[in-house]
Amino acid sequence: MSYELATDDLDKLLGDAAGAAASLRPSTEPEAGARAEGHDPDGLIRVVVSAGGLVESVEIGPRALRLGSQEVADRAVAAINDALDRLAADAAEHPSPSAEAVAELTAKLEQTRNMSLQQLRAYTRSLQDLMNSL
Repeated sequence: MSYELATDDLDKLLGDAAGAAASLRPSTEPEAGARAEGHDPDGLIRVVVSAGGLVESVEIGPRALRLGSQEVADRAVAAINDALDRLAADAAEHPSPSAEAVAELTAKLEQTRNMSLQQLRAYTRSLQDLMNSL
């Protein structure tokens, strides 16, 4: 293996890996297991939602029980919307790369590591041969 060829191969692999890293497209979808809590404007109703918009729990405070059913329903909708907005905002603030992009980058980095090891072994053999010839 010539030095120039090995350098060109390594340079190409490193360029490919850098390109794959740059192409990681963050996802603004909430991660599995993500949760958010929301309240109505007066804090009478508390709701917890999880990724996918599933409502995990609803707590209705004692003061809300004195309200009419329509008022409680409106406040529940406000609390759910608040929780969903918080979940979306958290996902936008902390985007995660797509699984495909991470897998592609991992494969390119593994290929780069293997190529580097092969080149290091070739250089070591060349140095050993040079040392033995002296």
